[in-house]
Amino acid sequence: MRRVLLTFAFFVLAASPAAAQEDLPPGGTFYDDQGSVHEPAIEGLAASGITRGCHDTKPIFCPDDPISRGQMATFLVRALGLPQGQEGRFRDIEDSIYRDEIEALAEAGITRGCNPPDNDRFCPERPVTRGEMATFLVKAFGLPPAEELSGFEDLGDTIHAEDIEALAAAGITKGCNPPDNDRYCPHSKVTRAEMATFLVRALPDLEPIEP
Repeated sequence: MRRVLLTFAFFVLAASPAAAQEDLPPGGTFYDDQGSVHEPAIEGLAASGITRGCHDTKPIFCPDDPISRGQMATFLVRALGLPQGQEGRFRDIEDSIYRDEIEALAEAGITRGCNPPDNDRFCPERPVTRGEMATFLVKAFGLPPAEELSGFEDLGDTIHAEDIEALAAAGITKGCNPPDNDRYCPHSKVTRAEMATFLVRALPDLEPIEP
C-alpha cells in the first residue's frame, strides 16, 4: 500500500504546475538564446512584434542560423511598417512564404534583386552576407555616407564598402573581431542573432530588453 501511495505522489508532483514551469523558456521569450550576448536585442525584437521566432509551435529563435534574404525582408518590413508592394517583380518567390514582404521591400526601393543586371530574381533562401546586410540597412534607414573611414582593413574586395562605412559611422556595427574590431568580414554570413542586434541599434525607438 505504501508503495502505491508513493507512486501516486510521484505522478501528482510530475503533473504539478511547478513541474510544468520547467517547460517554459527560462528568463525570456525563447529557449535557445540563453547566455547569448544578443539575447537582449532578440527580446527587444520579440516585444515589438518584429520576430515571432523560427518555429510555429516551439518558443525558439534559432540564433545561430544564417538569416536568409527572405527572412531579412520580413524583419525589415515589420520594423519599418512597409505597405504591400507590386506583385510580379521576381520570378523565384511565387512559392515563398516571404513573398509579400519581398514585394514590399522592392516597392520601397530597398532591394532590386539578386541577379543584376536582369534583377528578375530575389534568391529568398540564400543567406545574407554582412556586406549585403549593410546595403539593406543603409537603404532601409536612409543612412548618409560616412564622413570618416572606420579603419576596417578587409573592405578592398567588396562592392558594399561604402555602405559598410556608413553603417559603422552610424554606430550600427563595430566590426567582427573584438576587441580589435579592425575587420568587418563582409563575406561572412549574418546570423539571426546578429541581425537582431543590428536592427536594435538601427531603430531609435527600440530598446534591448534584459530578460
